[in-house]
Amino acid sequence: MTLLRNILIILLITILFLGHGICQKNKDSVIYFPFISISLAIQSPQGDLANNFGVNSNIGLSLGWKNKKNQTFELNYNFIHSENVKNTSVLDHLINDQGWIINQYGEENLFLMYHRGGLISLDMGKVYNIIGPNPNSGIFLKGGIGAMYHKIRIENQENLIPQLKKQYLKYYDRLTVGLLLKQYIGYQNMSNNKLVNFTIGIEAIEGFSRGMRDYQIDLMGPYTENKFDIYLGIRAGWFFPVLRKNPNEFYYN
Repeated sequence: MTLLRNILIILLITILFLGHGICQKNKDSVIYFPFISISLAIQSPQGDLANNFGVNSNIGLSLGWKNKKNQTFELNYNFIHSENVKNTSVLDHLINDQGWIINQYGEENLFLMYHRGGLISLDMGKVYNIIGPNPNSGIFLKGGIGAMYHKIRIENQENLIPQLKKQYLKYYDRLTVGLLLKQYIGYQNMSNNKLVNFTIGIEAIEGFSRGMRDYQIDLMGPYTENKFDIYLGIRAGWFFPVLRKNPNEFYYN
């Protein structure tokens, strides 16, 4: 929730800044501008990742700029969150026949499992003005390189399960870290009035990762295997260009 709150604060500040009437002609020319972008993706895990998780949602924040050659450069962070955890075997030794875990008072205790992760990357792209209302719109191709992590997050009601105290959760979480490559193909739209600015397309992310835990309780040993993790999905984003003012045509003493 802290990350989402920070993103909303940045977004609000950006909207207020852009609301001062900044303008630049873009109907007939390719223009340069810095931008902030917020995006949402729905992703399907593939490769080794599919053994642990199902479909997830992914919120992203980017800082970047587009030059007069219609090339884009971005620093991008994405936060992954989902309740679709397939690998429940990490808790099999704690779960009774009714599907519950008994807490310290001998009572059935609610527990939840989440898919959590993050992706950070440097992205480079180019807009090809094959379609769109002006030269700053068109087919958008982008690629990136960076780092990723993912893990299983476990929560239990009121923290009453001794085996799942905070200090022990790392022995269940399957923390995995690695390098990533990213590819994106879609459409970017920048309207002539600069108010309707979005991208939508298909994104693929390949992770060359490795387990990072020396010991996992259910494995009774280390989790250090090499993994090939893939996220495949659809991403839609809204970007806020920071455009300089045109000079006044008339001056008065």
